[in-house]
Amino acid sequence: MTYVVPRSVVDAFYQAYISRDPEQIGAMLDDDVEWHVAGPVEVMQVCGYWRGKAAVIDRFARIPQIIDFKRLDTEFLLMDGDCSAFFGRITSTQRESGRLISHRVAHVVRYRDGKVVYFRVINDSLDAAEQFIGHRINLTDDAPTLCNDFVGV
Repeated sequence: MTYVVPRSVVDAFYQAYISRDPEQIGAMLDDDVEWHVAGPVEVMQVCGYWRGKAAVIDRFARIPQIIDFKRLDTEFLLMDGDCSAFFGRITSTQRESGRLISHRVAHVVRYRDGKVVYFRVINDSLDAAEQFIGHRINLTDDAPTLCNDFVGV
């Protein structure tokens, strides 16, 4: 039989995630968890790939040096089988500059036996990167765009 994640497990995971406490988060993770936060690592040091419970716990222990988490606002939280999908907004303060960083974010999470085995974050990375660096990123007129590629097709 396929594992169906109970709502209580998803709620407990997000309570731990919002707490930002590495030990609370660690209690919700499978030993071999895959944790991937998409975005430009050079600009947003919270992005990257971590494999294994210890690596993810270490990530959360170091995050407060980069950002001070403020809140996670939920627009949608859906569950289907062994997965949950989240869409909302994350807000934090960048430690180095004191800038408030607030951008859209989506999560795809897979669970097994009450633990997170896969966590994928998709950030609105252009918006977030501009906030991290403190100015708009110049997208030149000669840069290819999806819309220009299909004009006249």
